Amino acid sequence: MLRDRVVSRSLSISRLVTCWLVTLSAPAAEDRTAPVREVLLERCGACHDGDARRGGLNLVGLLDGFSPWGDREAWIKVENAIREGKMPPAGETPLLPAETEQFQDWFGDAFVTPGGVQHAGPGFPRRLTREELQNTLEDLLYVQIRETVTNSRLHVIPDNVVEKFFPPGVLGASGFSNDARTLSKGLVDIQTYARCLGRVLALLDANPKARRRLFGRETLPDDVPVAEAQKILRRFGQAAYRRSMTPPELAAVVDVYRQRVADHSPYEAIKSAYLATLLSPSFLFRFERPAAGPTPVVGEELAVRLAYFLWSAPPDEALLKAAQAGRLHESAMLVEQVRRMLADPKRIALAENLGGEWFGYKPLRQRSSVNKRSDKMAGFYRTQYEEALLFFDSLIRFNQPVFRMVDADWGFLNGHQAGIYRIQTEKKVFAGVAALPPINIHYRDEKRTIANGNYEYKHAPLTLVRWGDPDRGGLVTLGSTMSVTSTPNRTSPIRRGVWVMERILGVHFEIPDDVPDLEATQKKAESQRLNLTHNEILRLHSAQPGCSTCHQYIDPIGFGLDTFDQLGIGRADPTAAAGEVLRWTPGETPKTYADHAWSLVKPLAALKQYRIRFQWKKGRHRLDIRKVRLQAGDVTVADNHFGFTGNRSRENTWVFQIPADAPQRGWKLTAEIQGNGGTDSHGTILVSGPNDRGERYRLPNGRTFSAPSELKQLLLSDYRDKIVDNAVHRVLAYALGRGIDPVDRPAIKKIKQAIGAREFRMQALLEAVVLSYPFRHKENR
Repeated sequence: MLRDRVVSRSLSISRLVTCWLVTLSAPAAEDRTAPVREVLLERCGACHDGDARRGGLNLVGLLDGFSPWGDREAWIKVENAIREGKMPPAGETPLLPAETEQFQDWFGDAFVTPGGVQHAGPGFPRRLTREELQNTLEDLLYVQIRETVTNSRLHVIPDNVVEKFFPPGVLGASGFSNDARTLSKGLVDIQTYARCLGRVLALLDANPKARRRLFGRETLPDDVPVAEAQKILRRFGQAAYRRSMTPPELAAVVDVYRQRVADHSPYEAIKSAYLATLLSPSFLFRFERPAAGPTPVVGEELAVRLAYFLWSAPPDEALLKAAQAGRLHESAMLVEQVRRMLADPKRIALAENLGGEWFGYKPLRQRSSVNKRSDKMAGFYRTQYEEALLFFDSLIRFNQPVFRMVDADWGFLNGHQAGIYRIQTEKKVFAGVAALPPINIHYRDEKRTIANGNYEYKHAPLTLVRWGDPDRGGLVTLGSTMSVTSTPNRTSPIRRGVWVMERILGVHFEIPDDVPDLEATQKKAESQRLNLTHNEILRLHSAQPGCSTCHQYIDPIGFGLDTFDQLGIGRADPTAAAGEVLRWTPGETPKTYADHAWSLVKPLAALKQYRIRFQWKKGRHRLDIRKVRLQAGDVTVADNHFGFTGNRSRENTWVFQIPADAPQRGWKLTAEIQGNGGTDSHGTILVSGPNDRGERYRLPNGRTFSAPSELKQLLLSDYRDKIVDNAVHRVLAYALGRGIDPVDRPAIKKIKQAIGAREFRMQALLEAVVLSYPFRHKENR
């Protein structure tokens, strides 16, 4: 077989690293720890010596065998703990301010600016991710790999030819699947690559336009001289390797052509040589010339960095032309190229990969709800994925501040999805904003569209809308976030709290060694015959000493977001203590559907959202409810979905948005109700508005909230710096393809200053990252 002649069975990435990297010798360790040795041993040595190793940390060993590169991760953890006041722990004598300052100065000299100069951070060869591979092949071969998303009638987006061979990428220390360290581990299965790439090359057989662009003609003649084949292969190889081919590389693929053309057509021989080119490490990996110290990245290398950051794809002709002219490294030219590239539909890659992995909505594109819920819910998660995708892109498209990812008054919905959420919206317009062209959510090319009439109503295009409910808006309360932070059958306040802390504030928790077992807590509650709900068991569990340190941050946020169910559908606050309470009794319950009305005493405010919850109290038969309306004068608002209360479903909620021109008083609640099998049930009806909240949740800083809208405002007012810091760290880590290192701190400081001068807007953040020192420099360690 060809692939067996081209490459061996597998290729070790570690061998590639050895061949392409120049490793610097570690700095000498003599007396490097003298400024901090005494204070660290005195205050922390007892818990972190060779015997105790509390938290797995042997501080004595780190000091005695000081290695700033070998033990880098451990020292970073020590510095974080000291900076956050967690080391020494609570109850122990804290470090004096002068001692803390002394440690930070030492850490800066040893890890932030070693040798007194700025560094670019560690660099590694990076294998193309699954998404980068498919985008690169599309651009290289002019074929459509992502065409499977054209069928809007499918409830999930099916795997394309590349995705069938490769699973989703593993998130590395950077938080993204393009992490170079993660991609440099393990073996490259060349046989799998050969099968996949062979399938992709077969797409050329039925694509005359692609063949014309590759060969200069749609059909190759029966006799193609080696010289002409060499020109075709050189042109393809330069595009595939993202640089000029060396004479030995060109000779190798031309030799493949010679061997194959002896007993195959020139077309098949060319495809075989293409396969040999694509199986080369120079295609599968992004290599940069080794640098012994901080060295500027220029020319084609910088073009490749920029293109894979913004597009997850190779550079286009305009970018390469700027690189070859020797001007791409200029700041003004870089900014010009960034703005041009963000206006291109290929920027969808930022929403798919940067946003999708940062906020965790990426798996929703292929999550199925078929056979688990009614046909009404088929394709629900696919639409949620598109909802999140378009929202993240809108932050870039409309150049919004990074804070809008926490709270925003707009989103993207179609009529079907709005009906599932049971919310009312209105059209949103960004007045006075120089917006970028919209992306095509199905492709990286605006010319590819879904054929007219191929939209199923469930998957009609999502449009820009303004939320009527202040609890919604922003990624914190987006439906996709509520889904990915839940189990299939119920919400998870813990997951939601962790999501906000990690994805929004950048606070990461490590599970302690002595964490109590949740199942033991549940069994203890059962043995004491405590009839506790799942959330009450979680609260009891979180209050234990081994859990409370982290859960004091996690739980208030997670339980505060529990007003949304596992699908992101709003539900009445079960702790609501205020609001107006109405009742139904057996004497008021008809045997068949009939209107029943209740008069409201309390006023309803315009432009506010109200929830009406029917709560079963007692009785053998359920109450069926439909066509629920609120009426005042000529104003009527309705929620017509069917629901019921009874032994199996004790509550049901209807949601209403009060119009701007509605009166405050004189409201009447009307619904068609019937007793299902009997009329003996009793119950209450709670009419609650935005101010009718019950339990208040307390954040560690003492501030309290009772509604998601209040939580988001507290995050924006009290944790503003953390939100900015996390956004900068995330985008920079994605752009560099590695975790953030202490040497990046000077660059991060400059990025924050730059975007602060431009109102912390998303396009300013992307430009500042591209202009940063680590993005424009390289250094191998």
